[in-house]
Amino acid sequence: MPSDLARLPPHIPYSRALQQRLFLLAQRLSRRARSPAAARRGLDQLHAQLLLNGFPRKRFLLAKLLSLAAAAADLPRAESLFLLSSSPAPPTLANLLLRAAAASGAAPPAMLALFSRLVARHGLRPNAFSFSTLLAALAAAGAGALPHARALHARAIAGGALASSGGYVMTSLVDAYAAARRLEDARKMFDEMPTRTAAAWNCMLAAYVRCGEVDAAMRFFVGMPWRDAVAWTTVIGGCANAGRAAEAVELFYGMRKARVKDDAVTMVSLLTACAELGDLELGRWVHARVDWEGRERRTVLLDNALIHMYVKCGAVEDALRLFFEMPRRSTVSWTTMISGLAMNGRAEEALDLFHRMQERPDGATLLAVLWACSHAGRIDHGRQYFENMERVYGITPEIQHYGCMIDMLCRGRQLYKALNLVEKMPFQPNEGAWGAILSGCRREGNLELAAKVTDKLIELQPERAAGHLALLSNIYADVGQWDQARMVRERMAALSAEKPAGRSWVNPNQTSMMVA
Repeated sequence: MPSDLARLPPHIPYSRALQQRLFLLAQRLSRRARSPAAARRGLDQLHAQLLLNGFPRKRFLLAKLLSLAAAAADLPRAESLFLLSSSPAPPTLANLLLRAAAASGAAPPAMLALFSRLVARHGLRPNAFSFSTLLAALAAAGAGALPHARALHARAIAGGALASSGGYVMTSLVDAYAAARRLEDARKMFDEMPTRTAAAWNCMLAAYVRCGEVDAAMRFFVGMPWRDAVAWTTVIGGCANAGRAAEAVELFYGMRKARVKDDAVTMVSLLTACAELGDLELGRWVHARVDWEGRERRTVLLDNALIHMYVKCGAVEDALRLFFEMPRRSTVSWTTMISGLAMNGRAEEALDLFHRMQERPDGATLLAVLWACSHAGRIDHGRQYFENMERVYGITPEIQHYGCMIDMLCRGRQLYKALNLVEKMPFQPNEGAWGAILSGCRREGNLELAAKVTDKLIELQPERAAGHLALLSNIYADVGQWDQARMVRERMAALSAEKPAGRSWVNPNQTSMMVA
């Protein structure tokens, strides 16, 4: 197969035709840069050609190099390329350097320091794209970036960027304030916009959803002057992720009635709702719809959502079939399938699949593996995975991993080893850890420890004191300690507490489901 260079015009040294040849190569490499690795290969190839042909400082070619460096998330390379440009810094090149910094995951202080250097040393006059790039990076950093967002807000006002950007920078500020959970500031910025684009309306809607204000998001959605696919998908996803799956499904039907075309992101949100409801029939309809529309609509994210829906609905064979048919799998794909097998009582298969895993596991994967070990009764294997997390996989155990390991030891009637792990863990034990110990006390009939653990749980969760005391009362009753059981019940009455009631719902497409 001929190389990219072989298909371009013949080499003519130091001519306009050569520059055109290199520019065409740059465009072709940019189109193929669909991943950081591919972008890095293209960057190396193009950079070598520019150096060989004597064009390392041509601005339009430098811009292509910087664009590839940004796609490759290679900030050091981007900075060295930028320094080849003349001063004052062309805004296009400076903005591409900022984009490379954002793509590389630079911390907010580093982003702001780079911005300040570009302004002070290289004469950058920031425009709307400069501020929007920085604010998008700050939004990705979350609440910790709030002081930096406020600083950029002030600089944008001082530089006139708010007034001249047509709402572009103001929309980015709405997103940054929402990411920092400053909903009032986000709404104030939205209300101050002289004109509001569809992007601004959608950004404010997403701000309500991101801050957990789903009811307010629904009211805002109803009042929007237009509702495109992004708006519908935002509220469907917001309801699905807030445990309001039935509303998410109704919204999807409303979207179809309004003749708004859905997309892959809409389908992911709908599948989340199907998984929550256990609605296998609707989930299968989504799968058939996606297959009918062709492979070009399929993404790894969508396939992962389909697998999650199937395992949550108990259709493990369908999930496995889809998993093995996937042309590409991510770490999330493997993790979803491993945890799905474990939760459906197929823990041995889950562990076997982990041993065949082709992607690098992450913390969620190891949590699923520990859970599978717990349910397969393979305590020694579970302890080995847990102890090797940092050394073999480079993953620092989090409180969820400790909690799973504690539960595993308690299930294996190794109560005091579990208690020792609770006392040694580098976190303040939470209700999950103490709850596992209390369940272990019940299995082994350890009344003294059960009473102490119950006090710990009540201290952590006073609003659920009744449930914990009820369990302690049952532990006493299990071994015939009726007086102690009665005293605990009296304590419950004295607290005027009520054990939280269970709840249930009925899915018309499936069977009843219960949640305690």
